[in-house]
Amino acid sequence: MQHPANRPAFKRTVLAQTLLATLLSAPFAAAQAQSAATDLGTVQAGGQGGTAKTQSTESKKLQPEHVFKSGQSTKVLGKTELQAAGPVGGSAQALSLAPGVGVTGYGATGSTKNSISVNGLKQGWGGFSNGQIDNGALSVTFDGVPMVNPSTGLWESPQVPQLSLLQGIGITYGPGDPEDRWYNNIGGQIAFVPLQPTPQAGGSIGLSVGSYGARNLSYSLNTGAHDGWSTIIAGGTGSSNSYRTSVDGFDNRSQNYAFFLKTRKQLDQGDMSFGFYQARGTGYRPVMIPVQPIAGVTLDGTANTPLYSQPTSGFYSSIPANVWYKIDTNKTRLIYGKFNIQADSNLAIHNLIWYRLGERVHDHYNNYGMGNPGNLFEHNNPSTSTYGDKLWGDISLPYNVISVGGFFLKSHYNSRNAFYNPNPPYFGSQTVPNAHYRSDYWDQTDLAVFAQDKISPLSNLDITPGIRFINDQTNYYPGAQADFPQAYALYPNNNQGTLPAANVSHHDTEPSISANYRPLDWLALFGNYAVAYKEPQVGGGGGLYQSNPPIYNLEKSQDYNVGFKIHVKNSAYLHNFLLSASYYHLHFSNQYIPLFDSNGNYLGDANGDSVYKGVNISASDDVLYNLNVFANLNIEKADFNNYVTGGVSYNGLPVANVPNRTFNIGATYQYYQSGVLWEPKVWYQYVGAQNMFDNGLGATSNQKIPGYGLLNLGLDGVVPTHQSMVHTVHFSIDVLNATNKQYNPFEFVTGGGWLGGASKGQVLALPGAPRTLYASVTADF
Repeated sequence: MQHPANRPAFKRTVLAQTLLATLLSAPFAAAQAQSAATDLGTVQAGGQGGTAKTQSTESKKLQPEHVFKSGQSTKVLGKTELQAAGPVGGSAQALSLAPGVGVTGYGATGSTKNSISVNGLKQGWGGFSNGQIDNGALSVTFDGVPMVNPSTGLWESPQVPQLSLLQGIGITYGPGDPEDRWYNNIGGQIAFVPLQPTPQAGGSIGLSVGSYGARNLSYSLNTGAHDGWSTIIAGGTGSSNSYRTSVDGFDNRSQNYAFFLKTRKQLDQGDMSFGFYQARGTGYRPVMIPVQPIAGVTLDGTANTPLYSQPTSGFYSSIPANVWYKIDTNKTRLIYGKFNIQADSNLAIHNLIWYRLGERVHDHYNNYGMGNPGNLFEHNNPSTSTYGDKLWGDISLPYNVISVGGFFLKSHYNSRNAFYNPNPPYFGSQTVPNAHYRSDYWDQTDLAVFAQDKISPLSNLDITPGIRFINDQTNYYPGAQADFPQAYALYPNNNQGTLPAANVSHHDTEPSISANYRPLDWLALFGNYAVAYKEPQVGGGGGLYQSNPPIYNLEKSQDYNVGFKIHVKNSAYLHNFLLSASYYHLHFSNQYIPLFDSNGNYLGDANGDSVYKGVNISASDDVLYNLNVFANLNIEKADFNNYVTGGVSYNGLPVANVPNRTFNIGATYQYYQSGVLWEPKVWYQYVGAQNMFDNGLGATSNQKIPGYGLLNLGLDGVVPTHQSMVHTVHFSIDVLNATNKQYNPFEFVTGGGWLGGASKGQVLALPGAPRTLYASVTADF
């Protein structure tokens, strides 16, 4: 096997080369398509505008009026926040601007994985092994289509790496109303809303370059309406070195791309649309680094190299690639169709049908200490395929709207993984692993039917009671004997999934209610309560199915939010002002918590019962016609009522990796000079202290990750060209972490699995990005 340091990390496709050559020859390249709206959270239906008739259901939910009248606690990330993520930032970087959202990862672009939390409950994987007590507890959708693996409960942020093809992101705190809920809305939902087809033709193309060799190409093309049909094509591709480099010069490069196509047919009584989305993010993951020197923990694990730690080898240093490397790739393909028909004046029928293929590959080489005979290489290539259909109807009556419907989905998940050493005398391989291996399968069927009634006895009062009935069926069967027949014959004891096949079925009822009362045109009081369930994660080498028969309950949340919203469109002092403040309380019970070491080996289970409570405040306004300000605040406390692992109770401990507060504030100012519309901007992000996880204990540590704050600056400009081909040219310069602050967004107490026994009980970290500079230019046509 050729070492990654001795070969190109990636191969450019012909399409990427053609697009890049075209862009470099154009005088007006672009970083991303942006609408002209300047209001925070005000998002148009497409890159070049649109009408209410052509807006999708997901687009309408991004509008301030919908947020104001909703009985749910929601947040919309619009133009301002998407730009604040930077021109090479991905979904995780944008989400960090929302109140109550925490982001942890090992990269600064959309290519690499992140762990994302909403009010403390998590989704995704940031590259660390334990401590994600509540992982998989958030639903994620793209244009209304679910993206989360039903079996593992996980979605990875590189599946949405390009922000230029998005018009906005909607976040629901808590399970939400039954009509909008999928199969894992325990803690909330993240809804990515892409650009939509519009009646007008147009498009954009752009280029961004920046620190660490970063570059990004984005494009969008809208055909406009022709005989009732309109189509949009949008996407982008980017790459960057990591801000962490090895002493041997290896740059831990990453790369991503995304492509989106959607066509819509406007009908006399509705519309139908078809969409396709494909995205991939891939990157090398630098190894964790000790925050303080540890005797015996050196750059290659032997005594003849310097100590490996932030004070000794460098804050952003990493172990040489010829000793340790890991490259991780996440890919998704999604095809779907939507139908919305107004059958008569009182009945609207909706249908969504979809298919999704998710693939993950990571290759890991670990010769730290120069003596790893078995697990020298790891090749992990799990995959999942899911298809389903959701059908529902809205019945409009004089004082209420009744919605009834349901969905089914079927998924097929394989957890294939192989550890091996190809060197003599072992002669292992990906197909004949001589160390641990697994290939287990889960076939899952999820069914749900719901009914909700939006009752409006007064024009300023909406009450929405609802109920949902769910049934989850899982069929497990081990497949290593068939998929690794030679390894099974030679090393039968190394198979991680040895139990017989099993079938499990669960069903339950989810009641809910939400209300919104508007005593004044500009003031809304809201509240909601919901019960939601989800399947626990199935795990890698058997997980839940380590016991036979597997015994567990559906994980359960009981959540309520109460608060108020203020929306002022235009007054003497407020213009497009939107404020939301709420208190939340979520009880998360029946938690199944599998514990693994740094190599993914199953160590055992824990179970827990926790409470998350806090306050979210979000505000934005055009204070002046040319001055926009925004601010978001979260204050939270999350503790275990009950947590037991290895027969030891840790009741009362805080939940790990939940910041006690997050805060961000920013402003943009516009002025016109010398034929250019200038827009300087500044924003500040703060993440408070959070308890670490102790891998040795399998429980939360009393040690805390220190809080940190980052200052970011930017300058945008818009130049009208008065040309028939190119209408406007946008350019921007962004400086993220302008003060070059050194900080660790993630730290944990290691059990010794990463860097050897000498490190057990010590703190390892993932450092955050230093100062980064990006320049972008955009052409709209």
